[in-house]
Amino acid sequence: MSTDVRVGSGRVEARDYYAVLGAEPSATAAELRTAFREAVLRHHPDRSTADSLATRRTSVLNRAWSELRDPLRRLHYDHALEQGSAATLPWPLSPGDAASPPPRRSAGVRTARSRWHTPHWRHVQGFRIPAEVFAQGPAAQNAWIVTNQIEREDWREHRERYWLRYAAVYYRERGRIDDWLGAQERLLELDTTFDSLERAGLRDVYSSTGQYLRGADFLRGAAAHYAPDSAPHRWIARELRALLGEYRDARVRRGSPQDRAEAAELLLNFLEALDMEPGFADVRAAIIAHRRAGNQARATELVERATAVPVHEPARWFSLVQLLTEAGELDRASALLAEIARGDRPGALDRKRIGGDPVRRIAAARVRLQRARERATRRAARANGAVAGRA
Repeated sequence: MSTDVRVGSGRVEARDYYAVLGAEPSATAAELRTAFREAVLRHHPDRSTADSLATRRTSVLNRAWSELRDPLRRLHYDHALEQGSAATLPWPLSPGDAASPPPRRSAGVRTARSRWHTPHWRHVQGFRIPAEVFAQGPAAQNAWIVTNQIEREDWREHRERYWLRYAAVYYRERGRIDDWLGAQERLLELDTTFDSLERAGLRDVYSSTGQYLRGADFLRGAAAHYAPDSAPHRWIARELRALLGEYRDARVRRGSPQDRAEAAELLLNFLEALDMEPGFADVRAAIIAHRRAGNQARATELVERATAVPVHEPARWFSLVQLLTEAGELDRASALLAEIARGDRPGALDRKRIGGDPVRRIAAARVRLQRARERATRRAARANGAVAGRA
């Protein structure tokens, strides 16, 4: 729009922002910036004989540039321009200037399309999709995103959160667990909030896929984002214990003797690398695994390690009796059980502190000890019979 009017003692012409800068609506940001700089230099008061006119023109140029330099404001202005309702600015004319012919920009005439205005595209979950696909609904949108943005692309090449979130769902629905875990881990590396980590439910996936140690290693890295005494750090520590406990039950307590012994050593080494003290159940499972594999020296070493730890919970005295019994240290188990029964370990006889009936626990320990002696006697008899047969 361009209209020649008289304001005060001077004539002005109503121009849209692009006409003020001498640029087209289709100009790129760099082209628009160049047009503004050239216009400022051309109309600067230092280069003009009419200081008052140059000052007024420079002020109008700055107003137009402040509007069009911002991408979002420029987009809104482009919409208004195409509809014929765009705002204009009063461009001062010199006495010898003739009014320029009105531009053919109106609601009924299509102008050159601005590169900021792309009505043929829509945005869904961070992806730009064609408008005709958008109109077909969520199913068509998802299919288009999968075909054009997810399939044949590797999550390792992406660091955008929206892409990883969509890809993680895509992999999970198709049973691609390793890719799902990779995308989810990358996403949690970018989004280190505790809420995202907690909602991810990674421990269940690591357990169901048997990737216990991979999960423990990832959780150890996630713990570094939080203070040691914070609630998120304690939550991660519990998740680590639970995940390694599932590894112990699946690999140390099951399988061939040699595999169980190797898994037991790996578990203990991993706990040491995490600066976590092995639990009683971890040591006990490792002792049994090494005894089954014939590694008696290593089993004895672990027994001494377990018995050397100070006992702070009275119920652990009964656990030590059971541990010594399972490790074949029957005399030591019998001696410790006698100390408990005599009252030398008074805490172990406190019903509240051990969470049960001490008499029943002593009786159960005696039964296990008696059965262990009987099994040892039978093994010794079979060994003597074999020796006599060879003789």
